[in-house]
Amino acid sequence: MPTVHEILKQTGLTDDQIAALDTKVVSGFNSVLTTAESERQDAKAAAAQAELDRKASAQAAEKAEQDRQAALAAQEAAEVAKRANAEFYDQSIAPALNNWGTEKSNLEAQVAYYKAQNEGARAAGFIPAEAPPFQAPGSQPGNGQARDASGRYVPNAPGATPGSPTFTMDDVRKGLGSTLGTLTDIQWKYQSLYGKPMPISPTELVRQAEAVKLDPAVYAARNFKFAEKEADMARVAAEEHDAKIRAEAAAPFEAKLVELAKEKEEAVKATDRKWAEKIGSNPDVRIAQPSRFADVARAVKANERPDPLTLNEQQRRQATSAAIRQEIAEQQTVA
Repeated sequence: MPTVHEILKQTGLTDDQIAALDTKVVSGFNSVLTTAESERQDAKAAAAQAELDRKASAQAAEKAEQDRQAALAAQEAAEVAKRANAEFYDQSIAPALNNWGTEKSNLEAQVAYYKAQNEGARAAGFIPAEAPPFQAPGSQPGNGQARDASGRYVPNAPGATPGSPTFTMDDVRKGLGSTLGTLTDIQWKYQSLYGKPMPISPTELVRQAEAVKLDPAVYAARNFKFAEKEADMARVAAEEHDAKIRAEAAAPFEAKLVELAKEKEEAVKATDRKWAEKIGSNPDVRIAQPSRFADVARAVKANERPDPLTLNEQQRRQATSAAIRQEIAEQQTVA
């Protein structure tokens, strides 16, 4: 930190002029400089702490991003498995079910044919009227299959073969409401992140999601980069927060510097005005000093000082230096 003497020296004052200043003024300058330096160090420490906080926030954001990437990877793996299961169903299970339905229809037609033949044979007396009933392997006691008196499977019976699924209007309404709610949430999220409506309609979004066998919410998050946009918004908010902390920490120091610069400027102006009034070249500003011609003439007559008109160059310089020292001593005495 520069001293008061160095600061005044930079303003153009000489060492003699600085030495002639009041000690109270110098002490005041020293106190202001010391206070300003202390506040500058405090502001510097606050800025350093703010930088540490910013780095900690950045590390936390990086950790959150790593966790998000891991979650995305896990979600991607789950979606791949889901699509693989869907493809297996479409390519293997569904064709097998269709074949089974065809075979079942053929078997039913054959059973109806043989039943008609059996009834005709019984009516003609070729076979007994009461043939033993056929016991299907699945209808034996203890096999966990539930059948009614006609030998048909009972749907949804505990421990038995499941029946065909059924749907009610409540189920349809719930599914439709869930889908509409998901689309509304997607539209709201896009509007909140980007500040404008989605570039495609909800119907087109559902169609594209179904084309890649993804849930509409998952497809929208991936296609519109919701996670990346949220991370970018969080980064901008953290940077603005850090900038605000740094500005608040440096504000008192900057205000003190401005105040110190103003005081310094006023002190320089006061010094310039003092010397302009005393020895300046502008007669409108300079205060007229009392003439010492009579005192000089009296001293020459009394042989108290040499005649200025008879001095050589070296003697005039010595006399000028002595007069300056005498004037400074008189000013210090007056102060």
